[in-house]
Amino acid sequence: MIYEQWRNELFGLAPESDPVMHEHSEEFYAVPSQVAFDYVDQVLVDPDVHSVFTKDQLGKGISTIYSNCCSDLPFLYTTECGEDRRVAGINNLVNLYRNYFDRHCTGNVTDIGNDENDGPLGYICYMLWDVFVLYPGNATPAMISAAIGVMRSALESSNDNSLASAIHGLGHWAFGTPEAVTTLEHWLQKPTTDNPVVLQYARTATSGMIL
Repeated sequence: MIYEQWRNELFGLAPESDPVMHEHSEEFYAVPSQVAFDYVDQVLVDPDVHSVFTKDQLGKGISTIYSNCCSDLPFLYTTECGEDRRVAGINNLVNLYRNYFDRHCTGNVTDIGNDENDGPLGYICYMLWDVFVLYPGNATPAMISAAIGVMRSALESSNDNSLASAIHGLGHWAFGTPEAVTTLEHWLQKPTTDNPVVLQYARTATSGMIL
């Protein structure tokens, strides 16, 4: 299956489709892991997806990549490929924030965890580091460093949804990963938002005591 076919099947769900229940074709799942990882990275920088597919379809496709409730694709980042490839893939998550979350998750953040504003894409934006299979306990030091780097990069955004997503992830990683805490503390010294809800969430996240 060539990239365009794989991409179109990933994002081409009907409006009523649930990515958790949707069964893709055998050809979609038969793509070798290394190729699938290349396709995922390509999806993150593909400019055409934003005009070809709806925001709802983009959200469902991104959920298929990063939630293991929807597919086995998340395991590309933990078990399916070698460490160097995993680290490269994790680093490329900066493009998920820049090209999807920053661009499409535009709802006002008036309370944390309100995933209704931006549909499926808003949900996976906030919940990424909750539903993603990557966490410090199954990651090498290089993978941990790459993931923290992605979250640190996301904190440079002025998009409150992207900020809440990164803060959520850093809060979950705070226990046992001192760099997650220092990243939050440094950001709080010069935050990129004045939204009091997001700022308070970041203060709480430094303790690791978040939902």
